[in-house]
This record gives sequence, structure tokens and C-alpha cells, in this order.
Amino acid sequence: MEEIYKIVKIIDDETIVINAGLENNIKIGNKFEIFEIGEAVIDPDTNENLGTLDTVKDTVEVIHVFPKICICKHIIKYNYLSVTLPGIKTKAQTLNIDTTQISGGLISDLTIKIGDKTRLIQND
Repeated sequence: MEEIYKIVKIIDDETIVINAGLENNIKIGNKFEIFEIGEAVIDPDTNENLGTLDTVKDTVEVIHVFPKICICKHIIKYNYLSVTLPGIKTKAQTLNIDTTQISGGLISDLTIKIGDKTRLIQND
């Protein structure tokens, strides 16, 4: 089972502290996603709980590690060549669905707060 950590401090609008560190084998360059656990998705045929519809608020990268905590920043890497070269663009298309069965489930508030859950998604 995956380990769940939390944001324990917000330093500024680019920097957060997560309660995982060297004691959890966290290293510089590891990536965490900040998420909120969503509603359970139940299979209509078997009534089996298939998991939760979690909302990912953002992704951060570890820049410094202490024994019990790590400092993370939202890092975006740019490929400057792609600015001048044509790229592939994608757009979601509408599905032909029965609109009476729309139930929602994703959380729309993506504001990051102390206590938000995080999980390691890339362990370099």
C-alpha cells in the first residue's frame, strides 16, 4: 500500500514542506502529487469498491531533505526549442452520454492547504 504524507508547512507560494524525509528514503528530485481523496467508485454489477476518484491538485519536486521532512517546489521544465517548432495539441471531445447519469465526483477546489495529503509518484 502506498504511503500517504501531508503538507505540514507552506513557506511561500512556490515552496512547501512535507512530513517525509531521509527516514522515509526521500531523495532530492523525488516528485510528490498533492491530492484530495474523492468519493468511492462502486461497480454497479458487483458492488465492489473500485477505488476513489482522487483529485490531483498539483505536483512538486523535492529540493532539500531533512531526517523527517523535505522541502518541495513546483518545478516546470521548459524545452525552448518547442516554442518555435509546431507541436501537437490535444483537446477533449464531448462524449455521447446519458446526461441524467452524470454524477460528478471530482473536487473543483484545487487550493493547496496545510494538511493536504501527498504521495510519492516518482522516486529517482
